[in-house]
Amino acid sequence: MAQFRDQEFISKVGKNIVRIRNEKKITQEELMDRTGLTLSQVGRIERAEVNTSISMIALIAKGLGIDPKEVFDFS
Repeated sequence: MAQFRDQEFISKVGKNIVRIRNEKKITQEELMDRTGLTLSQVGRIERAEVNTSISMIALIAKGLGIDPKEVFDFS
């Protein structure tokens, strides 16, 4: 089976992470400290440059103080 990549969905996830982070007034650096991710990893996920894992989404959600399902709420 070929690898599947839905760039539009990945972009929506990244934009939603940025929106939530900004609403909570959390910088990328603060999110980096809360998650243990590197600053470049946080940036690549937010810019939809990588197709990140569910585990990373869970870690980011924890760093943002939200339920992981909120990362996928695009409404």
